[in-house]
Amino acid sequence: MEAKEDLRVKKTKKALYAAFMRLLEKKPFEEITINELCDEADVRRATFYKHYADKFAFLMAFTHTLRDRFDHFIWKDSGYATSTEYYVAYAKGIVNYITEHPAAIDNIVKSSLFSHMLAIILEQNYKDTKERLEESARSGIEPRTSIDTLAAMCAGGTAVTIYMWLMGGKKKSPDELADEIGIIIKTMLS
Repeated sequence: MEAKEDLRVKKTKKALYAAFMRLLEKKPFEEITINELCDEADVRRATFYKHYADKFAFLMAFTHTLRDRFDHFIWKDSGYATSTEYYVAYAKGIVNYITEHPAAIDNIVKSSLFSHMLAIILEQNYKDTKERLEESARSGIEPRTSIDTLAAMCAGGTAVTIYMWLMGGKKKSPDELADEIGIIIKTMLS
């Protein structure tokens, strides 16, 4: 069982994540300095380094926290009974989040560090998806393929589909895209 995080630590991380999104709305990832992030969050640099080795470790933690927020809202609060419903709702959550933060997403995609950032995001999403699939398997939902492969396909396929949608001018509505991702995920999981 994981130890509960101290309230001060939670508040610090929440402030850093909010500051990160505000800064990312204005500039690419590589232009955001740790000093600037700490100033924006009203957090000392020493406190930042107490929790994160560097900016990339912070990005991984940010991605995981974002995933946890979706997970909590979709899995725990919505009452989805099966994992297929969860993954469809999760795909919709990702697409909606992206459409709600267009400047930040634009700055991520245009970043000279995009491939590095994408690798971090994919790695974290793969780990989180694998964990959720393992939990689903423990509750009786058995996939027809290995969980490793299924997690990679879900995380990678969703990321590439969303990336191509962004680069292709968003010709489909966010709901249409999320519904199509959901259909594919349902097919993979059934």
